[in-house]
This record gives sequence, structure tokens and C-alpha cells, in this order.
Amino acid sequence: MLKILKYLFLALLTLASPKAFGLAEFQHTIQTVVPSAVDVSSINASAASGTINPETGNSSAPYATFQIQSNGNDDKYDYILTAKVNTSDSRNLNAYSQNGSITYLLLGNVANLPTSSAINDIKTNSPTTINNKNVIAYPIINTFTNLSSATLTDNAAYGGLCYVIKTGSSQKGTIKQAIGASPMNNTYSSIVDTFGIYQAVLTLSVNRKP
Repeated sequence: MLKILKYLFLALLTLASPKAFGLAEFQHTIQTVVPSAVDVSSINASAASGTINPETGNSSAPYATFQIQSNGNDDKYDYILTAKVNTSDSRNLNAYSQNGSITYLLLGNVANLPTSSAINDIKTNSPTTINNKNVIAYPIINTFTNLSSATLTDNAAYGGLCYVIKTGSSQKGTIKQAIGASPMNNTYSSIVDTFGIYQAVLTLSVNRKP
């Protein structure tokens, strides 16, 4: 009887002893991709509306401000600022004009649209008041915050003159484009130009590079 008990005890010890295994492990890596993204918005839109002195044509210098936010850089996107003015012959013409180192923004009468020839008369840089009725040109002043540059470029894909903006290393910045107080000579006349609202439409386009 004692012998049998002894064997049973030994058997229990054997069953309770741990077995040796080789080390086994496997790793899973969970990942996801954040695509390049960009956002543009306007700041203080009310500042883009101003007034013009009817006697002199001097403006209260309204301005438009765009903000750019991105998780990329200049290698990922093209930032293009364009300006258009409506004409009576159903065309949206480029509203930028360059005379030497000065860039002008052309504003057209909204209710009494200027003709294309009136726009083009100003772009000759030798305008004649009677030939540019209902369109006024003002010099542009650009101000950057956390942006590298804005270069005026003649690009047919965007209808001619446009600004190519570089963000540099910044992922958030603004460009403010204001018109100067005094109009280009011979582009305003209290007699020739009809009263009303004068405007140009500025558009900041962001294009993802291939």
C-alpha cells in the first residue's frame, strides 16, 4: 500500500513540473497615412470694402487678406493669387497691370460695366481718361506674415499676370493686398466715370502638385 502511494505522489510531481518551450513572439505594426492638406480662408472680409472721393478719385485703401494653413510646403502646392474684372462684352479680364516696378489693380463699375477696350487702355500704361470709362486703377501694396514671397508672374494658364506665393518653411501665414489711396493718372474722372460700386475679384487658388 505504501508503494502504491509513493508512485502516485511521484506521478503528481511529474505532472506539476513545467515544460520548457523556446521563446515565441510576433510583432504587428499598425500605421495610417496623413495625406498632404491645405486650407485657405479670408480674414476681416469687411475691410475689403471702401469708399472713393468723387472729386479726386482717392480711395480709403480697402484690402483683402488671405490666410494659408498647410501640413506641407512649397514642394507640395502651388499658391496662385489672381484678379478679375467684369466687362460689358461678357468677359472676365485680368485685373492686374504692371508699369515698371508698380503693380496696379483695376476696378470696374459693377452696374455700368467697362468695355474690354477700356481695360486695355489702362494696360498700355499711357491711358487716356475718355478711353477708360468706368474703370479705375490703383497701386497695390502687399504685406506678408509668415510667408516667404509673392512674385508677380505672367502665366497664360491663369489668364496673364498673377502672384505666385511661396510659404517657405511656414505652415501658416497671411497675405494682405491693399490698394493705394491715389489712382493711376488719367484713370479717374468725376465727369467720365459713372458713380456706383467699383470692384475686382481676387481669388487665391491652391493646386496640389503631382
